[in-house]
Amino acid sequence: MRLERILAILMLVVNRRRISAAELADKMEVSVRTVYRDIETLCQAGFPIVAYQGAGGGFAVMEGYRLERNALTFEEIASVISALKGMTKTLDDARLGTTLEKYTSLLTDKEKETARFWQERLVIDMNPWGVDGAMKRKVALIREALQKEVTLRFSYTSNNRITTDREVEPMTLLLKGAAWYLHAYCPLRGDFRMFRLSRMSQVMVTDSPFERREHASLEEKDLEQMWNSGSRTVTMVLRFAPEARARAEEFFGMEELQTGEDGFLTVVQTYPEDEWVYGFLLSFGDLVEILEPERLRVLIRDRAERICRMYGK
Repeated sequence: MRLERILAILMLVVNRRRISAAELADKMEVSVRTVYRDIETLCQAGFPIVAYQGAGGGFAVMEGYRLERNALTFEEIASVISALKGMTKTLDDARLGTTLEKYTSLLTDKEKETARFWQERLVIDMNPWGVDGAMKRKVALIREALQKEVTLRFSYTSNNRITTDREVEPMTLLLKGAAWYLHAYCPLRGDFRMFRLSRMSQVMVTDSPFERREHASLEEKDLEQMWNSGSRTVTMVLRFAPEARARAEEFFGMEELQTGEDGFLTVVQTYPEDEWVYGFLLSFGDLVEILEPERLRVLIRDRAERICRMYGK
């Protein structure tokens, strides 16, 4: 732990023009005296660290010094920095900040300016609009359970609005698109399941340890199968009005949509048939028509009629 802390201090000092002992102590969660001992260790190891006294003082490295970055190119380091900045907004993990400092310290001052130029033109933020800290807290609790290898307890609401209490053995935390999922073994179902974090509530880390079960890794090819497993799927032929083009392109992608001479767009897609699909189709109002299957046309028509009767009252 001390070696890791000393390395983190080195990265901070290299990356900053000047940093105080108090700030280092706060970031490392140690005393100022410990920071001075760690700085002395670094100096004895040959790192040219200079101490400045008085107001605005602190530690810095001698001008022109930087760590070797070996085979990493500027573009590779800049890409990692952009990705890490996006992850720090999603995960409440101080270690990500330290990792970000480590990579940034590998750049020269001139390269840092270039990196900032591109970072102003590419911002990665995987948090949806208007979120509070609830999702971050869930992610933190699940990561704690994964680290301790203890079970996780929560209430889960399915797509069909059925709520059950679960106690599962967490395996993998997955960020797919803009949604978080937990892959876990569920004793209630006697199998591995994928849980969407937005449908989890009252999440609690238990004191019950478990032995990690053998399971297939979450390769990209497995995710589609998991998404569809245990659900009845429906292949839909949808026809969107021209006014819905922007939203249809955003959801399905431009390459999936076929545009007719009248400007209407047609797409063929297969999804698990559940309440989410019904709500998605109804959200387009009269800007989408289900061409196939007939059964789904009737179902959406009946729901729309019930909505009309409700508001007609």
